[in-house]
Amino acid sequence: MPIRRFRRAYVVGAYLPNGGTYMAYHLGVILERDFGIPAIAVQMADETPDHGIQHYALRLPLVARETMEREIADDDILIVNPSFSPYQFGWRLPGFKLSYVQDFKTFALLDRKFDHYVAVSDFVAAFLRTVYALEVNVIPPFIELDDLPACPPWAERPPNLVLPYRKGMPEVWELSFARLRTILATRAPHIELAEPLPASGVPHRELLARLGATRHFLTLSAAEGFGLVPLEAMAMGACVIGYDAFGGRHYFRDGENCRVAPYPEIERIADHVIAAVNDPAASARLAERGRETAARFSYAAFRERWIAEFARALAR
Repeated sequence: MPIRRFRRAYVVGAYLPNGGTYMAYHLGVILERDFGIPAIAVQMADETPDHGIQHYALRLPLVARETMEREIADDDILIVNPSFSPYQFGWRLPGFKLSYVQDFKTFALLDRKFDHYVAVSDFVAAFLRTVYALEVNVIPPFIELDDLPACPPWAERPPNLVLPYRKGMPEVWELSFARLRTILATRAPHIELAEPLPASGVPHRELLARLGATRHFLTLSAAEGFGLVPLEAMAMGACVIGYDAFGGRHYFRDGENCRVAPYPEIERIADHVIAAVNDPAASARLAERGRETAARFSYAAFRERWIAEFARALAR
C-alpha cells in the first residue's frame, strides 16, 4: 500500500529519560529506517541523548520545540505522547499527527485533534473507547530481549529478600508500603524489604541487573498504562508481586506468571509476598512463566506491528 510522501518526522521529547519517550524515539527510528523518512528529536526541556539512562543506536538530530513549531509543515509527521496534551499541538500545528497513548493518568484532557491514535494496552484502548469514543489498535511496548545482562540463577538469589520498586503516586505508594511493612513485621519478620529501587535516574542496564539479582520484585504503583519495569523484572527471572496497576492486566495473570491484586488490596498483596517467600518452588515456577510471558514482547514484534500501523495510517 503506497503512503503519502513525507519530508520528515518530528518526535516530541524523544530524549527525555523515561520509558514512554524511549518508545516514541523508536517510532522515529522505524520511520527513518523502514520508511526512509528522516526523524528529528524535539527538545522539551534541556534533555540530550547523553543523559546516560537509555542507549540510542541511531542519533536523531535535536531541535528546540520552538524551532519545530516554526518549521513543521503539512508534509511532516509529528509523534507525540499524550502527556504533552496541554501544548495542544493537534489544534495548532500542521502535518500528520500521531499519538502513542501509553498511559491514562498523565493528562487531564487528551488532545483530540490528532489524526491517529494507538494504545499501549488493552486497558488504555478500553479507556479511550469509553471516555473519548476512540476505536484504536493496541501495540504494546518492547523489551530489549537480545541485550539483557547476565544474572545469577534463581537458587543463588537471596531467598527472603523482596525488592520494592518506588514508582507511582508518592502518597499512595508510601501508604501502601507502610501498611505492607507493618503486616510483614507482625506475620513474617523473616522477610526483608530491600532499599526501594527508584523509578528514575538509574541507567537502564543497571536497572536490569538489579532486577536480575532478586527473586521477588514488588510493584506498588497503583495505576499504569502498561507497566514496563515489572515485565522487565519477569524477563530477568524475578517473581513479580504487587498491584496489577490496571494496564498491567495486559500481561499479568495472577497465579500463573505473577502474584498480583488490584489497588488498593494491600492486605492481599501481603499474603502474596508471604506465600512467595515461604514457597520458593512455586515462586520459581511463576518466575519461569514470567520469563515466557516477557519473551513475547520483543523489539521485532514491536517493529513489525508499527510498520503495519504506519503503512495503514500514512496511506494515500
